[in-house]
Amino acid sequence: MRLPLRAAALAMLAAAWAPHEVSPQDAADLAAQCAAGGGDPTICAVGAGAGRDLAGYVGILAGPGSPFPSQASTLGRRLGGSPRIGVAGGAAGISVLVPDLSDAAGARERSPFVPAAEVTLALGVFDGLSVLPTVGGVFSVDLFGSGAFAFFPADQGFDGTVSVLSIGARVGLLRESFTLPAVTVSVARRFSGEVQLGNIDAGDLGQVAVDPGITSVRGTVGKDLFAFGILAGVGWDDFGSATTLRATNGVGGFTLHTADVETSRRTYFVGVSRQLGILSWLSGEVGWVEGFEPVAGGSSASPDAGRQLYGSLALALRL
Repeated sequence: MRLPLRAAALAMLAAAWAPHEVSPQDAADLAAQCAAGGGDPTICAVGAGAGRDLAGYVGILAGPGSPFPSQASTLGRRLGGSPRIGVAGGAAGISVLVPDLSDAAGARERSPFVPAAEVTLALGVFDGLSVLPTVGGVFSVDLFGSGAFAFFPADQGFDGTVSVLSIGARVGLLRESFTLPAVTVSVARRFSGEVQLGNIDAGDLGQVAVDPGITSVRGTVGKDLFAFGILAGVGWDDFGSATTLRATNGVGGFTLHTADVETSRRTYFVGVSRQLGILSWLSGEVGWVEGFEPVAGGSSASPDAGRQLYGSLALALRL
């Protein structure tokens, strides 16, 4: 393996785990700041909670489950030593639960289904080590990047389509063999465009905009069973989002508050794939994410989604 490729993989892992330079707040801190500054406490609470939740939805839509669909094992290299290439395209979706920011009581909620489309490119840059005759692929490395579009509905209070770019690396702990499953760990950094909910110019009592940066870690275990493959995984997403919150002050004006809101949560997923040809696979995954604690204030609190389901379908090619 060429040293620059190995260095690039290690640099991606280090960058993804680099500490934040800005001291973060949680959503409850932003709500309290908003209320202390003259904003309506109810709108401050539901708006701050909505901003945090939106960052979480973007994270799931941009990376719903395994880092490369249908392939639990790292890609490896060709016999000639060149990187093996994987290309995947697919769709994902989740029903988002957000407050209606035109409701002064903070009681009304909206739950639209938000779809997303994603394309992923992966390169197998290191085959890993063989420690026993049937145990190989130890510390093998893939690099991957993806682009996703999440289609938030404008008629439900959002400002439309959001794009997300991701880069990452996947490290094999075991490569699949006749007797052993594939075990991998991946880390990705996701960069999103801005997402907005509510519009004070259109008469809403609050408006929140978020610009998330997301670090996603995934661990997967999988095995091919003749023409079918199965996998299961667990993930951890860390969200840091520059959040801008506007809330009515009750006398015809609005307050403006900004903060770097940070939170994290786990996700779990399972998937099945079907080999269509020598180089192609069709995969489907379903997963669930933990909910966030509601943010309370005034006469209400942000929606409590609890555990939510999501799903994805993808077609993958390994060249």
